[in-house]
Amino acid sequence: MPMGRLRRIAALAVLRLAEATQPETCSVSDDSCSVVSESPDTRWEPKTLSVVLPCAGEGEFASKTVKAVSASVPEGILAEIVVVDDGSKPALGKSHLKKEFRSEYGVKLVRHKQARGLIRAKSAGAAAATGDIIVFFDCHVAPRPGWHVEFLKSSAENYRRIVVPVITDLDIDSWTERRRATGHSKCYLTWDMDFKWFESTTADVPVLSGGLLGISRRWWNETGGYDKGMAVWGGENIDQSLRTWLCGGEIVSLDNAFVAHMWRNSQDSRTEAQYETTVIDPLKNRLRAGYGWLGSYIEKLHQYPYLNPRILGVGKQGVDVGELHAVRDRLGCRPFAWFLWRFRDVYEDSGLLPDEVFQLQETKSGLCLTYNGPSGTNSQGRAIAKLMPCDAPSPGMLQFKQHPNATMWHLGNKEHGTGRCCSGLRSWNTDQCLGSLAREGILTTVCGINGKDRSQFWRLSGEDDRLAPGQLQKGDGNCVVALRKKNKDGGESGAGGSFVLRPRKCLERSDEAPVRWRKLRSEEPLETRLYREAKTERPELFS
Repeated sequence: MPMGRLRRIAALAVLRLAEATQPETCSVSDDSCSVVSESPDTRWEPKTLSVVLPCAGEGEFASKTVKAVSASVPEGILAEIVVVDDGSKPALGKSHLKKEFRSEYGVKLVRHKQARGLIRAKSAGAAAATGDIIVFFDCHVAPRPGWHVEFLKSSAENYRRIVVPVITDLDIDSWTERRRATGHSKCYLTWDMDFKWFESTTADVPVLSGGLLGISRRWWNETGGYDKGMAVWGGENIDQSLRTWLCGGEIVSLDNAFVAHMWRNSQDSRTEAQYETTVIDPLKNRLRAGYGWLGSYIEKLHQYPYLNPRILGVGKQGVDVGELHAVRDRLGCRPFAWFLWRFRDVYEDSGLLPDEVFQLQETKSGLCLTYNGPSGTNSQGRAIAKLMPCDAPSPGMLQFKQHPNATMWHLGNKEHGTGRCCSGLRSWNTDQCLGSLAREGILTTVCGINGKDRSQFWRLSGEDDRLAPGQLQKGDGNCVVALRKKNKDGGESGAGGSFVLRPRKCLERSDEAPVRWRKLRSEEPLETRLYREAKTERPELFS
């Protein structure tokens, strides 16, 4: 055995002896354990890290990642690198991670002959980890020097803290960081139990992106690890984020810890996933996370057709999340409304708890601005909004992905100057905001909730405005009007013809100025009503 490996084992033996004097972990089976209702000192002194790498068909990427991790952490701090070979063919232990390689780099190999999926692979790796902090990385990363220092230092302030690095871009040819300006670390939760990247001025992270994080072994055990009812991949980040924040923990981004990550690229076959995935499993997992932690907000999930338990084939027994509720009850976790209040800079200030949702009717045509895309996350990243009959069914969508509220809008995105709502218009129950005006309508793109995207500056003029009321104004100062579409002869189409949206100079306030746009069907949305009621019923939670 190499001398470096012997020294590492000896160092770990000393650390394990010291660990015996640390406070006892709150057992998962201990019903008397509650972390929210008490305020103990959560500081501690972590000394070692275990890095868990779930690998499915990664081949050479697995060995490169192991080498990069090993080179980035000094001996005595890295307890082991746990590689979970999730059904790779050929097995990693017989191809890229042979016995000599594992001995040299301190690899503990866990092998699944048949693939069990990312979630169960990560859980198996955590079960084999011995370090004070369990670090989950993807099997195609290169941590940058110093990351472990930041993980240990920040985690020491609170054993209930999950830490996440800034994720940058990996050059898979040189296995080095390509550029740092495009780093990501923070996500927020959308109403369909999905997540979106965003930027903020604080270190707090509402929702994990998933694969790259550090968590104390004690907090992992206290919170029960990953939901055993979830399968394959997707949604575990939502569950882990909510059970952390609601149950007395926190998630923090580390600005000086960088991990270069390989992103999937359709133009490079080397980056393709080497395992089978389905659309259904992540949706079922997200549904489980919602039923586990949303409480009364579960009703909100029913506004998304693709999260219907019947459509997902969950069965007559419904969604059994008794295990999640057992964790919730044992740890005395807070209600979901507290999470919304904790991140009110996202949900209140960015318009995700709007005062009203409404239709936008163009008065000349009598038609309503309609989002021509799916509810929830738009996998294409963009769509189009057109004028259509206000009572028309969801346009061009299969039942599974239809948008039942395609004509409903609300104010969204922060005002860049004030940091409060709102500077744009968001399609209700989607991730899309009005963007640039195009020939066929108004383009919609993923909402930039921080308010920095000028193409998403839109507003409807009101009574206390220098402009005439009822004008839909873009960020460039022009307003949008409806013009009857020209026919083949160049004339206007007749009655019942279609309309197009075009920019025109805005009208100043005057008695003669027509109202071009007006709100219809204005109502308080379910999510806002539930939030308002929760703050009234339990005000002590929101202060």
